[in-house]
Amino acid sequence: MRIRPLYLISLGLVLLAAFPALGAAQATPVATPAANDYAHPEWLVEAGWLVQHREDAGVVVVGLTPAEEFAAGHIPGAAQIDWPALEVIDTSDASLERWRGTVEEQLTALGISRESSVIVYDGGTLFAARLWWILHYLDHPDVRILNGGLPAWEQAGGEVATGAAAPEPAAAPYTGEPQLALLAQVSEVEATLDQPEVTIIDARTPEEYGDGHIPGARNLNFPRNALPEPPRLFKPAAELRAMYANFGADPKEMVIPYCTTGVRSAVTFFSLALIGYEEVALFTGSWAEWSADPARPVES
Repeated sequence: MRIRPLYLISLGLVLLAAFPALGAAQATPVATPAANDYAHPEWLVEAGWLVQHREDAGVVVVGLTPAEEFAAGHIPGAAQIDWPALEVIDTSDASLERWRGTVEEQLTALGISRESSVIVYDGGTLFAARLWWILHYLDHPDVRILNGGLPAWEQAGGEVATGAAAPEPAAAPYTGEPQLALLAQVSEVEATLDQPEVTIIDARTPEEYGDGHIPGARNLNFPRNALPEPPRLFKPAAELRAMYANFGADPKEMVIPYCTTGVRSAVTFFSLALIGYEEVALFTGSWAEWSADPARPVES
């Protein structure tokens, strides 16, 4: 979790969004009115933009959906991977190093290089944030989420293809640069339990939270980051800021979201980062790792 302000980590992304010449092979999204107040509007693209730019040089679209769902309907030309293939519930140093190697192999197979402009989408679950977080953790220069996922794409008149994905692997193995400040290891979470300035967010359902949670964590179910009606767009910046301010999360202090295996809480991470929270670390091992050791304290 080595503290490093998020705004410094993402400076390269901001420059790329503001000065397209810095990434000649990369496309530049057009911010929608709703995105104008985000601290990082370059991390979202709208479906209308993707309809026009899907085939631009350097753009790689990835659906974070189950294979069966992808085969039933997907954005043409997209690659596919599902979140279980990306999870890691052991945050020891050795485990994270092995996981990183596996993920980099997967990214290479998906056709992603360091020069790719990666657009991640889902079927309306918001889970695209998981792959966005992984690429962000690996310091990928340009990764964005399709706001509203496949439902928004269809609503914008985008074509839908069927069948399995057939991506062409990248020419060279993908190699990332892990940003340690973006990931909280279980030992680091344990060390924060007596630090009241650290906010721990349980992104699971209230029922899961009630059955047992990390001491001091408070519950904010991850779907609350998006509008309730389809196509489940992320809430406007003002609504997200008000929600987290009322929750008591300080944008200048450390915030650690978790869920069961770091997928739902990646949505919380993304939303906080999107509105300018500078120190957010995902506890990717989440409840699966915390509860695996009966010696760790639990509240219910």
